[in-house]
Amino acid sequence: MLAKYNQNIKPVLTFSGHTDTVPETLKWKFNPFKLTPKGDKLFGLGTCDMKGPIAAFLAAIFKTDLTKLKKGINLVFTYGEEIDLSGIQKFLKKVKLKTKYVVLAEDTGLKPVIASKGAFALKIEFIGKQAHGSEVNKGINAILLAQEFIVKLKNYFKLLEQERDRLFEIPYATLNIAKIAGGDLINRVPDYCTLELEYRTINDKQGIKIYQQILKIMRLMKCKFKIYLKLQVQPMIVKNKKFIADIEKITSQKVSGGNGTTEGSFYSKYGYDCIILGPGNDMAHEADEYITREQLEKAQEIYQKIIQAYCQ
Repeated sequence: MLAKYNQNIKPVLTFSGHTDTVPETLKWKFNPFKLTPKGDKLFGLGTCDMKGPIAAFLAAIFKTDLTKLKKGINLVFTYGEEIDLSGIQKFLKKVKLKTKYVVLAEDTGLKPVIASKGAFALKIEFIGKQAHGSEVNKGINAILLAQEFIVKLKNYFKLLEQERDRLFEIPYATLNIAKIAGGDLINRVPDYCTLELEYRTINDKQGIKIYQQILKIMRLMKCKFKIYLKLQVQPMIVKNKKFIADIEKITSQKVSGGNGTTEGSFYSKYGYDCIILGPGNDMAHEADEYITREQLEKAQEIYQKIIQAYCQ
């Protein structure tokens, strides 16, 4: 969804946030679907990621006299960020924003982030040969194929740690073996095993390079397999020095890079400069997620200063 005010003088300023959350878990002590205040903390699903940040920039807009602004403002609300980032992709394919500067209100503890990692997600199906459990020599164990592949892939990613970008807290590409499933009976050699993984990248060339290496490993193993590229997102790195300097001055904080992948990658793809900046803490995706009133109030003040700097 897009809300616009005064598009006459370019570039306008854009605030952006996603409206979806991760599912609740059984570990919650509070009702995840009800805002529960306890002292300075506000508990509830998505309070940190990212209903709180959205509320903060809406409050900043509400407390701004828009009639005194020379340049306009966009508000972008997306969906699907927690699943496949489909909302922002579909939106930017259809809509050309009259903007140059985007504030993506992810929870960063109000520390400005100018870089986020790329993300590639794969599903691999290993195809073995079924046999009786007492005659393993007659079969090809698909689970063991997956295990062999994981060992080789981990060794490759260990070598990749030599390629670094100090802008990121974890300055190298990372691998997450996320899901594995195979086999049915204890006395049967499994002929099928699926593996799902993701890796995070630090530059534009790394993603495809790693994918090609994965294919090479699979072919050298000389096993039957099927591979599916489920997600392909390039990193985001802002290089607009003036924008960076302005945000550092407004927040009184030096910019840094984040380890996660954000919608900022797609804003970057379409030529917009995107700063990731929002209230929050390390409680995103956790049970009993919360945000503090203090962080919300500070975020509102910072967003108002950004509006003053870029719209007056």
